[in-house]
Amino acid sequence: MRDKIKKSVLFALALMCFASLYGQTKTYGDTIFFENFGQHTERVKSIYMPAGSYTFADANGDSNQKEIQDNYYAVVDPRHIRDAISSSNSYFWTATSLSTVTANGSMSHYTADHTDSTGITNGAVMVVNAGTTVNYIYKRDLILKTGYRYLFSFWIYVVARSSQFSIEAKNATNGKTYTYTGPFLTNEGIWIKYDLNFPVPISGTDTTNAVTVGLQNEYKLISGNDYYIDDILVSRLYTDPLSIKASNGSPVCQGSSTNLNVKLSSDVIPFTFLWTGPNGFTSTDQNPVLQHIITEMAGWYRVKVTDALGQTATDSTLVRVDKGPKCDFTLSPGTVNIKHNSVTCSIPPEKGVTYEWDFGDGTPHDTLASVDHLFTITGSTTEFVVKLTATDSIGCTNTLSKTIEVTPFIPTVFSPNGDGVNDVFMKGFDVQVVDRNGMLLYKGSDGWDGTYNGRTVDSDTYFYLVNYLDKNKKVQTKKGYITLVR
Repeated sequence: MRDKIKKSVLFALALMCFASLYGQTKTYGDTIFFENFGQHTERVKSIYMPAGSYTFADANGDSNQKEIQDNYYAVVDPRHIRDAISSSNSYFWTATSLSTVTANGSMSHYTADHTDSTGITNGAVMVVNAGTTVNYIYKRDLILKTGYRYLFSFWIYVVARSSQFSIEAKNATNGKTYTYTGPFLTNEGIWIKYDLNFPVPISGTDTTNAVTVGLQNEYKLISGNDYYIDDILVSRLYTDPLSIKASNGSPVCQGSSTNLNVKLSSDVIPFTFLWTGPNGFTSTDQNPVLQHIITEMAGWYRVKVTDALGQTATDSTLVRVDKGPKCDFTLSPGTVNIKHNSVTCSIPPEKGVTYEWDFGDGTPHDTLASVDHLFTITGSTTEFVVKLTATDSIGCTNTLSKTIEVTPFIPTVFSPNGDGVNDVFMKGFDVQVVDRNGMLLYKGSDGWDGTYNGRTVDSDTYFYLVNYLDKNKKVQTKKGYITLVR
C-alpha cells in the first residue's frame, strides 16, 4: 500500500494529558472499543456524529452531497467515494486505484482505509470535508472503571491541506477534562496516528466514571481541510503499581544546602508530593531544597506521592548534618612586642581533620595542629589577627579568628652613652619622665636621651608614663621605673 508514519505526542492541557510512549507502560490492556468504520462500498452515516454538526453526504443528494463538499461527511471506502459522482460533478478526493495516480492534480494520492493494512477489504473511513464547521466529528459516551489509565487514539489522513483537530476526554463524574489540540497538518497523503492518555482516578465512592471521548475539527478553510479518520481506539492500560525511592545529599555541612529527592517508577502523571520533616517542615515540591542547614534540621524526612489514579506510596530519608570540626584554639601569650614576638598557636588535633593557620602578617600559612610563630613588628603595628580554618573528611569547615595585641616594649634599663645601642628611651611614643622629686625631665615622642635642659642627668632610677594606641585606637598608658646607667 503506502508509507505510513506513526507519531506519538505528549499531551498536556487542562489538568494533564499523557502520551503513550512516555514512561514505563508495559502493554495496552482491554479494548473498550475499536472503531474501524466497517466495510462499506456505499455511504453510511455514523451514529457518533453529533446532531447539528456535519451533514451526511448522501450519494443520491445534490452535488454538494455527492461530491462531499464543505461541511459534509460520509462513512465509506475511500476508493468508492467516486461511485456517486456523475460526469457533471467535481471529484477531488484520492485516486481510486494505483493506476490512476498522477504526479500532479487533484488525485495525486491513492489510499484505502488505514485498517486495510491488516487484510480487510472495502474498509471504510470517515470522510470529512471540514470546511468552516468547528465542531465534533466523533463523540462517544463511555462507562470506565476507576483506578486505570486509558488510551484514546485515532488515525488521520489529510487529502487536501491544511487541517487541525482536537482530541478530548471529559469525565462527567469528577468534572475533569483532558484535551490536546493538535498541530496544523500540512503533509498530504500519509496516515498519522495521535493519541491521548488520560486517567480515571480511584474514588472512595465510585467504581466507574461516565466519560465522553471526542474528536473535533478546529480549523476553518474552504479550499482544503479535507481528511479521512479511521481506527479510533479506546483501551485500558495496564500500569505497574506506584513505587518511590527517597534520598538526599547528606551528610551535609552546617550552613550549606541539600536536595531532598524522590524517584518514581511510574508514569501515571501528574503526581502530587507532600514532604514532612523536623521542625514542622513541609513541601509540595518533588525535590525540595533545604537551605542554610543547621543541626536542628537533621533527622528523617518523609514523602507521600499520589499519582493521577489516586495510588499512593511513601518513603523516608535520613538527613545528616555535619557541624564541622572543632576550631577553638589557644594563643600563648596573647600579646607581643618587639622583644617578645613568639606565640604558640595550638588546638587539640581531631582524626581526619586538616588545619590551616593564617597569622595575619603575610607569612606562609602553616598546617600543623600546634605552631610556634615569630611575628615581625613595626612601629605602626597594633595587632595581628590569627585565623584557623579546620576541615574535616567530608569537606566541612569551621573558622575562628583571634587577635594578638601588640604592646610597646618598655626596657627597665637604658644607657645613653653614645655607643648607638639603647641610647634613647621609648622613641616614637608619647613619653613623660620625672625624677625622684617629681620634676618633669622630659615630655615628647622623640625619645628621652638622658638629658634635662641640654645637660646629662645622673645615673639613677626615674619614673615614666608611656602613652600608646591599642588595637581599638584607644589611648592606653603604661607607667613604671627606668634605670639610667652611664
